[in-house]
Amino acid sequence: MDIASFQTLLAFMYLTLPWRTNGAGGKHSTQSGCRLFYGVADCRHLKLSTVPQDLPADIEELLLDFNQIRTLYKSYLIRYQSLTTLSLNSNELKYVEPEAFSNSRLEVLSLHNNTINRMYELLSKALSLTPFLKKLDMSRNALTMDMVSVLLRNLTTLENLILDNNIIMRLDQTIFEGLLRLKEISLQRNFIYEIESGTFDRLVQLRKLNLAFNLLPCIMDYRLVQIQMLNLSFNCIEWFQSQESDAEFHLEILDISNNLLLFFPLLPRRNHLQSLLLSSNKIRFYGDIFGTNSSIADSLIVKNVTTNITNFDLWNEEILGDFSTLRYLDLSHNQFTYFPPGFFTSMTMLSYLKLSWNCLWTFSILPGEMDSSLEELDLSNNQLSELQVTQGYLDLIYFNLSSNNLHILPRYIFQSMNKIHTLDLSQNPFNLCEYETTSEVGTEDDKCVDIRHVPSLKRLYLSDCRMEFDAHRVFYGNKLTHLDLSYNHVKGIQFLVDIATTLQTLCLRSCLKFNATFDFSAFVSLIWLDISENALTTFPASLSGLSLHYLDLRKNSLISLPFYNSHDVGNLKTVYISCNPFDCCELSWFNLISRSSSIPDLDKVTCNFSSRYFPVQKLSESVLYSCQWRTGETWLYLLLTLPVCLTFLVALLLLFLTFKNNILQNLKRGCSRSTGY
Repeated sequence: MDIASFQTLLAFMYLTLPWRTNGAGGKHSTQSGCRLFYGVADCRHLKLSTVPQDLPADIEELLLDFNQIRTLYKSYLIRYQSLTTLSLNSNELKYVEPEAFSNSRLEVLSLHNNTINRMYELLSKALSLTPFLKKLDMSRNALTMDMVSVLLRNLTTLENLILDNNIIMRLDQTIFEGLLRLKEISLQRNFIYEIESGTFDRLVQLRKLNLAFNLLPCIMDYRLVQIQMLNLSFNCIEWFQSQESDAEFHLEILDISNNLLLFFPLLPRRNHLQSLLLSSNKIRFYGDIFGTNSSIADSLIVKNVTTNITNFDLWNEEILGDFSTLRYLDLSHNQFTYFPPGFFTSMTMLSYLKLSWNCLWTFSILPGEMDSSLEELDLSNNQLSELQVTQGYLDLIYFNLSSNNLHILPRYIFQSMNKIHTLDLSQNPFNLCEYETTSEVGTEDDKCVDIRHVPSLKRLYLSDCRMEFDAHRVFYGNKLTHLDLSYNHVKGIQFLVDIATTLQTLCLRSCLKFNATFDFSAFVSLIWLDISENALTTFPASLSGLSLHYLDLRKNSLISLPFYNSHDVGNLKTVYISCNPFDCCELSWFNLISRSSSIPDLDKVTCNFSSRYFPVQKLSESVLYSCQWRTGETWLYLLLTLPVCLTFLVALLLLFLTFKNNILQNLKRGCSRSTGY
């Protein structure tokens, strides 16, 4: 009885719970098709033309995105007085009744991708009756600055404003007037080419400002001390200069990437910068071109009929400002040929430095030049022929030197890196030091790069270094899990004996002999293998015993694959097999792997039949029929040849019977001989 009473009590509690906890996990649907879940009504993608009225009156969040609502009347929302979030994205909304939001407690309103620009004055009146509104999204509505000024009038509680993808061309001091609580503004993907001085000055709580993808030509008097994150990427900025003052700027993240900067930006003297993104500009230092002779330029700033002229030295290589808090610096895709002495000295907290895709010939990492806190350094795609590093000073986790012209590196540079995890030395013309050379003291070649005895190293990339790998143990003392040797010359894989049991990923693209035999049985941990572009004629049989998940066989000379049952396929999840001359009449293996594995290049897989290539997915009936005869059982051949043989025998028999008498007489004459007495 106790158990029955307890079950009855549970059933009663379940039936009497409020709507928001009804159903499995609080979920159920309405007649209009909306999905309900804990105070949220999800009515997206239902082709609704009005706001549904069959929802619980106490919903707090209503999602109406991707419907066909073009008008919003007061009667639509009067039922939902607890509503705090309303999303009407992508509805072609153009008419909003002035009192549409008067009975709600809206805090978040999203009107992205509509046509509110057509009757924006009415929407402005409706917004004025939202005393609790904190976040407003009016992106992609073809709004101009004048429209925005009207729409934002008296929205004193607003904290987050999104105006992306509109047609705003300039900003003046009136556009954000009275919005003193604004913390975030996003204006990306407009056509802003001018910002009037003082536009953001009175927004003392503003922390994030996004002006990416606009047409700003320069920032000549940056004075926003309150901003923490500023995004100016993808503009046309040629010059960035902050206000010359001792004021403390709270700027932490500054993004001026993908602009036209010619000089390193003149940043505030006192700041809290942690991330500085300057990639894809035209920045460089000009001292090597113009010498030490100074060239003074004047900047003219006009404000309130007052002219301010600032002088600065164009070729001065001294970097002003406090960089002691900087952790991430991206200078990639610029035109640096060198860095002046002491450039990185003040960056005592720098952890991530990207200098790839520049024009550097040499680079120094010496005490006093760069702090030892650096963890990631990318020098790829330069013209480096020399790298100067003090032994034991640099302790990186990630080091990228690929695509340079390095023939030699400082001896034991990597052995002193106790935390190095990833090392990319691809596309550099150097040789690796061999284990055998250590058998005699003093016999080591000083012109080799030593990567032995680096136990922390897990990922090593040596693609296209023009090296030859044979039996020499160049990875002695390592525990690599990822290795890329593509586009080198590999005579055998005995040199991998020291890392065979730890390797999980191995790339041998375009470096094996087409007729060579390789034994991969020792690579017990291998799960990812790339042996594409090798013109292999035979599939390595030792691979069948491995637990491979990924296998790339593209651009070889394989006629068939030795997959006869599901055991042969093993754990393969992804296989690339295109650009091989597979035999159209030997595709039983293909059906096997296509059922158990993914073949991303399936539409490019072809097979050969009578010197013609056909897509494997759409083999014609004639090819399949011909293959049946060519690869059929013995009875098919007998069935084909037996009628021919019988016909030939009958023809011989008829011929014999027809000319029997003549044949016998000729034989008789030929056999008769005269007898002498």
